[in-house]
This record gives sequence, structure tokens and C-alpha cells, in this order.
Amino acid sequence: MLAEYPEIITELIKKEESHELRHLDLSSFMSGPSLDHVFEKIDKTMTFFSVYVSMKHLEDELWEDSRYAEKEKVELCSRVEEEARKYWGDRNREHLKLIDERYETLKQDPKYKDIKEWSLKDRIIDDLNREVYPIAIERVKEEYQELYEDEWEEYWEKEDPFKERIEYRYNRRYEMPSPFNHWDSRNPWQQYYFAKNQDNLFYYDQGGSGSSGQRYNHGFYGHLFALLNRQNPVPTYFFTYDSHNSFIFNREEKGLCLNFFDLVGNFHIDGKESRQILKDIKRIEY
Repeated sequence: MLAEYPEIITELIKKEESHELRHLDLSSFMSGPSLDHVFEKIDKTMTFFSVYVSMKHLEDELWEDSRYAEKEKVELCSRVEEEARKYWGDRNREHLKLIDERYETLKQDPKYKDIKEWSLKDRIIDDLNREVYPIAIERVKEEYQELYEDEWEEYWEKEDPFKERIEYRYNRRYEMPSPFNHWDSRNPWQQYYFAKNQDNLFYYDQGGSGSSGQRYNHGFYGHLFALLNRQNPVPTYFFTYDSHNSFIFNREEKGLCLNFFDLVGNFHIDGKESRQILKDIKRIEY
């Protein structure tokens, strides 16, 4: 399979297998040096390149196949208990105050002297939840009435909102070679930024749309690599993780290509400056 990849991609995968692939760590969300500072200081004799991976939806019939996805059994609390927790979740300050007050009272009781603080507080939380069950029951009842209308009592009895629930969750397998298999399932695409120094050491970071940190990375490294691309073209390698979990190399572009989605936002940069930096960068259409 590696023979089908460009030489430099095969090389970095082998480095990762030997635990020799390192993180760039040139900046981070809400902290770190400026883009201008990093661009000025970075070793421009390194070889820079980017990898863009787009994710296709797994075929529907493969979700039950353990070779393609993992099926996870999850035990959930009852609907009434869930609603009670939501009640206190909307009153967080009051909830914490009540927990502390009851804890201070109960810890003076000799029968609780051997119970650890976290265990006693768990008991208090359970008690508080049960105390608001009447409110929670009414909320769940209103939900059933709205959802099932005249048949709500039938579904109430059938589903039993006081009973703990079982839910099955499906997690797709990501069988790409590392580091590309470090995939955030919220992302339909991820873009990787690599640098190789004169000692043949590889460094990288990864951007995407799934979290604030990923969006920041995509913005920061996207703009940094755009600046580097002005001096020497930064190749972009395109891969697809297809609907059957195959990692497929598509093509190489000689210059930098970027998905412009989330390049600004979490990474704060003046709009005019960003447009100037990115003006010659080929846009990836997703």
C-alpha cells in the first residue's frame, strides 16, 4: 500500500512508525507568538508540504460490520433522572451551594465519618435529584403528550421513563496510516501541515473544523504556509478516506492549496492582511 503513496508521504509514515514524527508546536489557541514572529524565525531551509484528507460517508450497510465500525453499548440513566439532572444543570450556582451546605452538615454526623468527601457528595447529589423528581416527571409527561398526543399514555407505559436505558453507538474505524488516523469524527476533512529539516526529522500539526483548537491551527498554519509558499512552492497532497474505509491517494498539487473554511475566526487576523496573504493560494472546494 505504501508504494502507492508519494515518496515523502511514505517516508513520514515510516518515521511515525518509529516514533520519530514530532509536533510543530509553533503556536496554540489563545497563546503563543504572533504569525509574523514565527515566520521571521522559522528555519526556511526546511521542506514544507501539506496533506489534505477528505472523508466520505461510510456505506450504510457497513455500520453493522465490525471490520468497518465499532458498536458500543452505552447504559443511560432514566428519562426522569436525566430531566432532574437538567433541572439542576440550569441552576448550577444554587446546586453547588446546596451540595456544600449539606456536606458541611452531614460530615458532622458520626455515621458518615468514614465516608470520603466525594462519596458523600455523590449521595447528596442523588438526594437532590430525587427531590425534584415531581418537576422532572411533569416535564417528561409534557414531552410525551406533545410527541405522542392522544397515545402518550400508551408510550409512557411501554417505554417506562423511570427505567434505565440502553443505547448503541457506532464509531467508525479509521484505518489510515498514522498520523492521519488521529481523526476527529466531527470533521468531514482535515488538513495537515508538515516540515522536514536537514536531519530528516519530520514535524507536523493538524487543522480541521471540529474544535476551537483545530480551527485555530488551520488558520495559523494555513497563513504561515501561505507566507512560506511565496518563497518556495509548498506542495499539497490530496487523499480520500472513502466509503469503504480505504485511504486513497488522489493527486499532488505543486503549490499550496487550502480549504478556506475556518481559516479566520478562532485565528485572529486582520481581514485585509489575511486576504493579502492568501491571494495567490488555490482554494479547495469542499
